[in-house]
Amino acid sequence: MRDERVRRLLDAVLAVTGDIQLETVLLRVVEAARDLVGAKYGALGVLADDGAGLSAFVHAGFDGDTVARIGRLPEGRGILGVLIAHPEPLRLDDLKDHPASFGFPANHPPMHAFLGTPIRVRDEIFGNLYLTEKVAGGSFTQADEELVTGLAAVAGSAIAHARLVDDLHRRDAWRSAVLDVATLVLGGGGSGRARTHVAVVAQTLIDGTGAAIVQAGPDGVPAVVTSTGDAPALGPVPPEVPVQRVLAEGRPVRVEASILFGGAALWVPLRDGDRTVAALGVGRPEPWSSADADQLELFAAQASLALAHEQATDDVRRLGVIEDRERIGRDLHDTVIQRLFATGLGLQALSRRVEGQPEVAGRLSQAVDDVDATVKEIRSTIFALQAPPEVASVRGDVLRVVDEVATMLPRAPRVRFDGPVDLVVGPVVAEHLVPVLREALTNVAKHARADEVEVQLSADHAEVLLVVRDDGIGGAAGRQGGFGLTNLRERATACGGAAEVVTPANGQGTEVRWRVPVGPARG
Repeated sequence: MRDERVRRLLDAVLAVTGDIQLETVLLRVVEAARDLVGAKYGALGVLADDGAGLSAFVHAGFDGDTVARIGRLPEGRGILGVLIAHPEPLRLDDLKDHPASFGFPANHPPMHAFLGTPIRVRDEIFGNLYLTEKVAGGSFTQADEELVTGLAAVAGSAIAHARLVDDLHRRDAWRSAVLDVATLVLGGGGSGRARTHVAVVAQTLIDGTGAAIVQAGPDGVPAVVTSTGDAPALGPVPPEVPVQRVLAEGRPVRVEASILFGGAALWVPLRDGDRTVAALGVGRPEPWSSADADQLELFAAQASLALAHEQATDDVRRLGVIEDRERIGRDLHDTVIQRLFATGLGLQALSRRVEGQPEVAGRLSQAVDDVDATVKEIRSTIFALQAPPEVASVRGDVLRVVDEVATMLPRAPRVRFDGPVDLVVGPVVAEHLVPVLREALTNVAKHARADEVEVQLSADHAEVLLVVRDDGIGGAAGRQGGFGLTNLRERATACGGAAEVVTPANGQGTEVRWRVPVGPARG
C-alpha cells in the first residue's frame, strides 16, 4: 500500500514539473492533486499582494455550464479565508459544519468533504490548494492529507521555477517592446505613431483588454489622445476618473472598477525629464498586482524617453512650419493685399465713369465688395498664420485645440478669426469657449464622418460667436445628443448666452453655434 502511495506521488510530481509556463504549472498542480486523492473538484487560489484575498483562482472538475452558472469566482472568504488567515492543512468531513462555511453562490454544486493545504514558495505563502468531494464517496483521510501536503511542497518549487522563467520572458518582452518603440521613433515614423505603438504594446504585454494615453489639454482638462482595444474613445475624460492624480502627482494608480475600461485599470505616468506629461492606462477584468504595476511603470519610464525624442522632433518640425507661416503671412500682406487694394481702388474709380450705366455700375460695386471680403478673409488667414499654438492667447488656445483634434479628422479644420478676438474675449468667456470647441470638434470626429470642418471665431464690442461647421452625415435633429448640447448650453448660459445645433443653409452637415455677450453675466 505504501509503495502504491509513493508511486502515485511520484507520478503527480512528474506531472507538476513537466512544464515551465506558470499558468500551465498551476493547472497541473490542481489536476495532479485531484488524481492523487480521488477528488471530484480541485482549485488553487493565488494570494493577492496584500495577503488579504485572492488575485487568481485556477479550478478543475467543473464543466463550462457550471462555471457560467456560478458566475464570479471566489475572492478568499469563508473556508478559503480560513486557510489564508491560518496557512495550515485543513481537513473537514463536511464543509457546512464549519462555522466559517458561507458565501456559496446559489448555483454552486454541493460540496461536503474538504481538504486544503498551503503552497509555499521559498518562505512565502504563494496560495492554497483546495480539494472537495471524494469520487468514491466518504471523507478525505490522514493519508490523503500527507500525500497532498507532499505534493504542495514539490509544487512550490515548480511554481518558483515557472515564476522565474515567466519573469525572464516578460522582461525580455518589455525590452523588445521598448526597442521597437525607439526604432519607430528614430525611423521617423511620424507624429503620434510612437504614442499609439506604446499603447498597443502596453495592452499586449500585460494581457489588457484596452489601453489609452491621456494628456491635459490647453484648458487643463485631461483628454484621451490615443486608445486601443476596448479603451474609451478619444475626447475629454470624466472628472471622477483618477487619472488626474497621476498627471498631478506622477505616481501610479490602480483602480478595481474603472468607468473608462469597465473593469480594473492601471495608470502610470509618462514623463519628460521630471515633468509628468501624460498618463498611460491599461484595463482588464481582473485586478492588477504590484508586479504588474512595477512592470508597466518600468516600461513607461523607458518609453517616455522615446516619446520625448518624438516630441522634440515634432517641435523642430513645428518651428519650421511657423517660419513658413510667417513668410507666407508677410507675402500675403506685402504683396497680395496691396495688389487687391490697388485693384479695388481702380474699380471704384472706374465705377464713377459709368454712373449712367446702372447695370455696369452695379457689377463694379459688387466686384469692389468681393475684393473687400477677400481682403478681410486674407487678413484673418494672416492672423491665424502668425499666431502659433504656443502663444498664450485665445487664438493660440483655439489653434492648439484644433491641432489636437486634427489627427482624428481626414483634413485639418479650416480656422477663421474675425475681429479683435484676443482683445475682446476675456478669461471668463475663454474658460468656457475652449472646452466647448474641443467637445464640438471631438464629436465631429466621432460621429459626423465629415470631410471638411470649419471653425469660425468672431468677436466685436458686443458679443463672441463660435461656429463649428462640418459637411458630415445627419442633421441637427439626429446629432444633438452626440454633441452634448446640454453641456454647451450650460456653458453658454453661465456666460449669459445661448448655444444651438442647426443644419446649415445648404442642408448638408451640422453647425454648432455658441454665442455669448462680451460682458458675461456673473453669479
